[in-house]
Amino acid sequence: MIDLHVHSTISHDASSSIRDYCLKAQELGLLEIGFSEHLDLCGIDPHYGLHDYQKYLAQVKEARKEFPDLAIRMGVEVTYLPSIQNKISEFLEGKQYDFVMAAVHLVEDGAISVSEEDPCREYFSRKTADECFQEFFDLTLASVRSGLFDALAHLDIINRYGVNYYPDWEWRPHYGVLRKIFEGMIKRDMALEINTSGFRQTVCRPYPERDLLRLYRELGGRMITIGSDAHSAQELGSGVSQAVALAGKLGFNRLVSFERRTVKWVDLKNQERPASG
Repeated sequence: MIDLHVHSTISHDASSSIRDYCLKAQELGLLEIGFSEHLDLCGIDPHYGLHDYQKYLAQVKEARKEFPDLAIRMGVEVTYLPSIQNKISEFLEGKQYDFVMAAVHLVEDGAISVSEEDPCREYFSRKTADECFQEFFDLTLASVRSGLFDALAHLDIINRYGVNYYPDWEWRPHYGVLRKIFEGMIKRDMALEINTSGFRQTVCRPYPERDLLRLYRELGGRMITIGSDAHSAQELGSGVSQAVALAGKLGFNRLVSFERRTVKWVDLKNQERPASG
């Protein structure tokens, strides 16, 4: 099994080391693990500048020596904003990442985080649902069109807290921008992540939801990754078997992984052995 979205203590909000994850991966029988440490380059983001690339690279190299039978991918989850696109491009140049994922966490040019409860409450209190979701998806489309990324993380993560304010939110009024997102990804060979953290949260479903995954598939999308978005080793592999089953039902027959930013295809049927969690 593969879990391609994992955060270690290299990220500001995680509690387990890279070695802890590798030991847990062995216990679970995972074949591959993808670290996707946060990269925050917006100057007003409180987590700005915390990504220590050299420390990260050194720890991955150590882990690869200690765990030679485990494929360890060194990825990064980049908080995207159009205003810092050039800064992101410059930072990524020459780095030894296996994959680079786009993530929209900030709106209003970095002033508000939709991934944190209090800022999200403020955001939804002064805008309509359509305004909030449209801004979020417009930023997501911009991240796709930037051409900087190999994959898109948790497409509709805005629902993590948005569900508390708009529990009956419907994505179809935003069909136009969502279609452009998917078509842009397909054109650029950019993978769509099935992020299983939603199974552990109020929404009780993956990001994106089933119908959006179906739309991506109907538009010709084939490239998917699966990640638990674990922030502790105890969460590693959580929900992955559910996501694999869902992907199979929707007609996907392969997963995507990466090595030095080159796509590696993995048969979905080889991922069907369930992991704990």
